[in-house]
Amino acid sequence: MKAGKLSGELLERMVLSTIQFHRDDVLVHAGLGEDCAVIDFGEEVCLITSDPITGAVEGIGELAVHVACNDLAANGGTPVGVQVVLLVPEGTNEGFIHQVMEDIQRTAAALQVEVMGGHTEVTSRVRDCVVSVTAVGRAPKERYVTSGGAKPGDDILITKGVGIEATAILARDFSHLLPFVISEEQIGDFTKRLSVVPEGLLAAEFGVHAMHDITEGGLMGAAREVCAAAGVGAEIWEKDVFVPSLTAQICDCLKLDPLALLSSGSMLIVSPQGAELQDKLEQAGIPAFVVGRITEGDHPVLIRNSGEHVHITAHVEDELWRFFARAEEGN
Repeated sequence: MKAGKLSGELLERMVLSTIQFHRDDVLVHAGLGEDCAVIDFGEEVCLITSDPITGAVEGIGELAVHVACNDLAANGGTPVGVQVVLLVPEGTNEGFIHQVMEDIQRTAAALQVEVMGGHTEVTSRVRDCVVSVTAVGRAPKERYVTSGGAKPGDDILITKGVGIEATAILARDFSHLLPFVISEEQIGDFTKRLSVVPEGLLAAEFGVHAMHDITEGGLMGAAREVCAAAGVGAEIWEKDVFVPSLTAQICDCLKLDPLALLSSGSMLIVSPQGAELQDKLEQAGIPAFVVGRITEGDHPVLIRNSGEHVHITAHVEDELWRFFARAEEGN
C-alpha cells in the first residue's frame, strides 16, 4: 500500500468494520471523518484523539502537540492534557530525544496543556523518529461539535489559508530543492499559525454545524470527509481559497496543488451564518474566508478558476506524500 492515510474505502473495510461493540456513554464513535471520540461525563463530555507525526524531521515535537490538540478544537473542546509515544531508531543521540521532549513541553505549556505521560522507546522497527500523541479535552455537553452536522445551505469557511503545516515542513526539510532562500523568521511565521484551538473554541461558542481541521489531503480531503460524515455534498470555490504567498511559491516550484496539501493550522468550519462568523473570527485576529457552501448530494465539487468542475468522489492523496514518493525516486 502507498504511504499516507488509508482511503475511506479501505478504512471502512479493514478497520471500522471490525469494531462491533459500542457503549451507551460513548456519544461519538469511531467513524470516517470524525476527529475525536466523545464520552458522556454528565454535564460535560470528554474528548479523546490520537495522531502521529510521520512526515516531518525538524520540529516534530511542536507539530505533534498541535495536530492532536487541533482535533479536540475541531469538536469544540478545550485541550487538557497529552500523552506522548516516542519511538526512535537505534543509535539516536540522547540530545535529540531531549530536544523533542522540550519542544513538546514548550508547545503544550503555551496551550495550557499538561504532558501527562506516555512511552519512550528505542527500537530497530523504525528508521526515523515517530511521535504519536493522544490528547484529552473537555467541552460542555450541549456545545460539542462533530464533522457530521453539516446541512445543505450552510456556508463553508476556512481559517488562515491552506498548506500551513506542509509549508513549514518543506521549508525546514527541503529548502535545498528550492531556488530561493527561506529565512527562519518566515518559517516561524508559519509554525506560529499551527494551532486552531482559538478558532475552534470561538466557533463552537458561536454555534456552528460542523468543524474539521484540515490535515492530510488538504482542503479537498477535509471537504470530502465532512461530506461523508454528514451525507451531503459541497461546492468549493478555488477563487476564494487563500493560499499564502510562500506556500504558492513552494507549490509552483515543486509542482504541488495547495488545495490537496497538508494544512494543519487551518480549520474548516460549516455554519449557516458564514459572514457573521467570518466577522467574529477576524475581530479576534483570526483571518477567515468563505470558500464554498454545503449542497444536496454525496460528495464535494471543486470549482477551479478555469471553470472546471472536479468531483471529489475518491480518497484524496496528500500532495506532500506524492512529493516524498517523487523525492525517493529521484524525480
